[in-house]
Amino acid sequence: MSHERSAPTGQEALRRIRTGAVLAALREHGPVSRTELAELTGYRPSSLTMIVRDLMASGHIVQAGTGGSSGGRRPHLLEFNPSAESLVALSLEGEQANADVVDLSGELLGGHSRRVDPARPLDDLVAVTTDALDAHPDPRPSRVVFSLPGVATEKGSVTLSPVLRALGEDSLATALSERSGIPVQVENDVNLIALGERERGAAADVDDLVLIHVGYGIGAAVVSGGSLCRGAAGFAGEIGFLPTSVPPDPHTGDRGRFEQRWSVPGISAALSEVNGHRTLDPVAELAARADEPAVARLRRNVIEAWAFAAVVCACVTNPARIVFAGAAPQLGEAGLAELGEVVRASAPSAPEVVYAALGAQALNVGAVSPSLLSHAAAPTQSPQSSPRKGS
Repeated sequence: MSHERSAPTGQEALRRIRTGAVLAALREHGPVSRTELAELTGYRPSSLTMIVRDLMASGHIVQAGTGGSSGGRRPHLLEFNPSAESLVALSLEGEQANADVVDLSGELLGGHSRRVDPARPLDDLVAVTTDALDAHPDPRPSRVVFSLPGVATEKGSVTLSPVLRALGEDSLATALSERSGIPVQVENDVNLIALGERERGAAADVDDLVLIHVGYGIGAAVVSGGSLCRGAAGFAGEIGFLPTSVPPDPHTGDRGRFEQRWSVPGISAALSEVNGHRTLDPVAELAARADEPAVARLRRNVIEAWAFAAVVCACVTNPARIVFAGAAPQLGEAGLAELGEVVRASAPSAPEVVYAALGAQALNVGAVSPSLLSHAAAPTQSPQSSPRKGS
């Protein structure tokens, strides 16, 4: 996901955690005094001094007047500055690359898109990034956050992403950064969606959740204790490879059998056997034609399959909430109720089951979440280092 990095020292890791906590507190509660900020984060004022100073120097925190007096000097108030920088939120939707320029609140400042040639994906990713940079020169975006449909290995190569397969063993973030001339962070797209929903959407009030995204594939993001769970090699949440039989089938290719059958393309293929033709929005069609017996059977199979994935996640991670995103909300409220019923009947500690609330905006909100922003804002972070799922 950019240049390879060594593991941070204990002090570096602690600094990043505290930077993220400060930014999150100010985004949610600001403007506040330094004393109030210490109460919100649980850190001593002396521990915050250097972090606040550095964030003010970088422009991420600004003074916002003074607060009320209780007899002494009126305290200076601090607030988060969403215009401190902009960034390019780069994403892939099938073979289309989207480059949205957003400020630090996730507000869209401009959007650009381009088809990606799977034979030469880097050229088109660089081109659409350059389009975004050229269209927004003042201030020029300071970095790219690429929401990757797949997993980046420790060496930065991409796996489980057919559109990017031609990159081979090359580091995507390193190559993209060198070609575009701007630091690049790479994160799994479902992880970013989960961060966005936790920041401002359907999971804003919980620290333990699973987000299941149904699209071209099926993937999950696991948030435990407020932090993303990535796993030993970054493959946490790859539920598209859940077994469909016992014993499990051997792993082959970029797409698991569960994903092949119960993702949007798989559902479309199954629905085409009923219709005799393909449809662009098969999940929405399942909801609209639920009174037709053949469609109703497929709809129920889809609900049970998605619920199976949710129950597996619930048994392993014990989330308070499971959020279904992507095409899943097209199943409608009746579908959500059935999903919840199956999960509650099968999971030993049943989570709440809801739909995502932000839609496509979740990627942009996730791209500017405090957990990612802290890496960009912290002075101890190399500008081309980044977290990896393998977001």
